[in-house]
Amino acid sequence: MRRYVRIKKPDTIPQSGLIWTDKGPFSPIFWHTAINQNRPVGSKSTFSEHAHDFYHISLYTKGTGYYSKEGRFEQSVPGRCVLIHPGQRHDFVSRMGTAVYSEITFTYENKEGQPCMLSFDQILSGIAGAESSLKEKITLQKASRNTLHNYLVQITDYLNSTHPQSLYYAHWTLEHIFSFLIEHCCRQNSPEILDDRFIRIQMWIEQHYTDTLSIDELAHMAGMSKGYFFRAFKKATGIAPLTYQQKLRIEAAKTLLKTTSLRCNEIAYRVGFNDVCFFHRLFKKHAKRTPSQYRKQGNSRSHRSQVATL
Repeated sequence: MRRYVRIKKPDTIPQSGLIWTDKGPFSPIFWHTAINQNRPVGSKSTFSEHAHDFYHISLYTKGTGYYSKEGRFEQSVPGRCVLIHPGQRHDFVSRMGTAVYSEITFTYENKEGQPCMLSFDQILSGIAGAESSLKEKITLQKASRNTLHNYLVQITDYLNSTHPQSLYYAHWTLEHIFSFLIEHCCRQNSPEILDDRFIRIQMWIEQHYTDTLSIDELAHMAGMSKGYFFRAFKKATGIAPLTYQQKLRIEAAKTLLKTTSLRCNEIAYRVGFNDVCFFHRLFKKHAKRTPSQYRKQGNSRSHRSQVATL
């Protein structure tokens, strides 16, 4: 078993790994870690269900036993990942049985030393910029289990190192764990969205949104039949491929209307529309106003903002 226990405050704290709330930035503070913990360790207060201001990321790797979370006992099977955020009652040791687990314990604190009390879902959603919700029970397959365990080992090694940049790399690895958890959220809630083929097609459409694209061409790039590609892309992204392209064109047109004095017809051609009338109809459908009205309203808002500033 390998461990890290914080015995002193570092002279400087890296700015990597910050999370932001309405109270400003919060930095991760590592308190202790344990790799392959196979026996109860800790103060008597941890030998029963308890709560505190710490975050735990625990991964069971061998054996079986039980842990409790908010008054419920769950079996600790290999691959089970348990996330505890501040204020959640939990107990890892009183019924651990033959279970072996690795874990990191940390807080997020602002410059006044106040702890962050966000849940893991709130942190992941803030980092991802989109709702990210983990299931209550997380059981990882072997490959994912090994990936997460390697991250926990790396953090422990960095924290025990005397290298001047070791704490930075520990923060950097924690960011990788959050990215890992965000990816897990995506896979459990929308398995198709992370298919590399759809990511590649989305990027292609974004890079060639002004070009004339066809479903046949995109399906060929994805290595799928036309019908299957259309259905699978829409299921994975929530939008049809060519509708996605049209949406990108309209957003580009909005940007040009706000930031240039180009005529509406010229903007239509620049964002990929050869039929100006179709551009006007589609723009009005998406923006609920004509391009000219959209530009006029944007200029009016800008003027009011400048007057208010003065």
